[in-house]
Amino acid sequence: MSYQLMFQKAVELQQNGALNEAEQIYRQILETAPENADVWNLLGLIAQSKGIHNEAVSCFYKAAEYAPQHFPVFFNLGISLGALGKDIEAAEAYRKALEIKPDCKEARLALGNLYWHKNELEKAKTEFAKALEIDTDYLPARTNSAEINDDEKTLEKIAQNNPQALYYLGRRSARKGDFSGAEAKLQEADQLSESDEIKALLGECLTVLGEKKAALSKFYQAYNLNNHNYAAVINIADLEAENHNFKEAECFYKRAAELNFSDVRAHANYAEMLYQNKRTVEALEEYRQAVIIAPEMPELSYNLAVILKDLQEYEQALDLMFYAFYKAPQHEDWSFNIAETLVLLNENAPEKARKICENWYEKMPENIVVKHLWASINHKESETDKEYNRLLFDNFAGGYEQTLKNINYAVVDKISELYAPLKGKILDLGCGTGLLAEKLKTDDNEFVGVDISAKMLAIAKEKQVYKELQQADIIEYSANNKTEFDYVTAADVFCYFGDLKKIIKQCFPCCLIFSVETAEKVEKYELQANGRYKHNLRYVRELLSEAGYDDVAETEIVLRCENGKDVKGGLFRATKKG
Repeated sequence: MSYQLMFQKAVELQQNGALNEAEQIYRQILETAPENADVWNLLGLIAQSKGIHNEAVSCFYKAAEYAPQHFPVFFNLGISLGALGKDIEAAEAYRKALEIKPDCKEARLALGNLYWHKNELEKAKTEFAKALEIDTDYLPARTNSAEINDDEKTLEKIAQNNPQALYYLGRRSARKGDFSGAEAKLQEADQLSESDEIKALLGECLTVLGEKKAALSKFYQAYNLNNHNYAAVINIADLEAENHNFKEAECFYKRAAELNFSDVRAHANYAEMLYQNKRTVEALEEYRQAVIIAPEMPELSYNLAVILKDLQEYEQALDLMFYAFYKAPQHEDWSFNIAETLVLLNENAPEKARKICENWYEKMPENIVVKHLWASINHKESETDKEYNRLLFDNFAGGYEQTLKNINYAVVDKISELYAPLKGKILDLGCGTGLLAEKLKTDDNEFVGVDISAKMLAIAKEKQVYKELQQADIIEYSANNKTEFDYVTAADVFCYFGDLKKIIKQCFPCCLIFSVETAEKVEKYELQANGRYKHNLRYVRELLSEAGYDDVAETEIVLRCENGKDVKGGLFRATKKG
């Protein structure tokens, strides 16, 4: 077959999509005609259509070497250089193309788009204007010119059957928070054009609107069109992580980091997924990278600190926690984690923990948590118990029941084992999320729950096991309502009070079922570093007797397991004979 016939055959194959076969013939031609610029250009187009832009650029440069005045070579070169993010070289290629053919509106548009991407807006506007001078009806230039000049009216006029204008209008609606309006415009644009940008933005709108399955489909479609689309990649990662498809999510988080290593979202969200999957050391490194990228974001430092705490690196954790908390003191929950970390440090380095606590107290003397912690570490009775407990359980409510499972909480089950069924009207002091009533509720009893935490009560209400729920201090409530009840229960509640004399006296003569944490070496009770009180069992017995209880059953139990150690306690059932 002659050279000309081979060339024509290759062009025909390329036009019909048989790229590999066409490429093979082109390379055969180059063996005998290595200086053929047309063949190099066509090889570059094949590589470009496959997304292999590095190879395409090499081919176009070869073509330019042999045909320095061939307009298509430089235009095609600009496209591939732009795809590789080489904006300066791409602009140079487009300018060279326009030197050869200054009336090419497509090159003007491409150069304008490149300037726009680089945020050189005036240069972009100039190129779009020049494209329109060449062809006043050139719709892509009109569309881009309207968008860059903030001319929404023109966009609306030209939007019909114009996917780019619809995309811009959809993007504008999304920025205004009108995601339903944005979705409608983007759906229309998506029907008109196979664009990764349109699909990715549509996916983001669908995500906000709660249509996450449809959103994930759009993100995958965008990715399949352009695997460099960062919005598609990071959103696929986040949604797959949310769906617990962790293997897929991990692949896309890594791809996101390849595309944009300096974006904190990829590292932070990947770190969170790793942490949830107990890959703690890997999560630590990702959070460290996130903090390096965005040290001004206190949430990142705090999350890194939580992992260091899990790894028992308490001093490093505290440094980061305090850094984060001082920058964002509105996070009450962070102060509780700081306090817990100081308690853990206190076990092996009490002087160091006390010094850090005192420094915190000096800087934030009005903070309820540090006030209570300072009293706890110094074994002094706290003056802020009531407010501290309210804040503690409001912040603790969301993860309360899972935490109790994690520490093998046993009080409710033990009460059920020893004393169920209970008949009559029951006052559940410090009812929390309603675990006791949920366990003991029958047709022969009714529960009234009292707790200081509104958030705990909201969860208890959902269980529909209480006739009534009241937000109140339990001492104040029991003083005025005890006569209505047959039983008073307090499961793992009295550990948040020191002197129990008033509350026990107020519960009499109701049958009282309660637990305490025990310590025989204290005279009556003592506030521990963890913020809870331990009571001497002898002291509790004496209070029950003074109140009038003369039939007391007492059982030693393990309340829970904390930091690998059993927490011992006593479970009491006190009644008045007769």
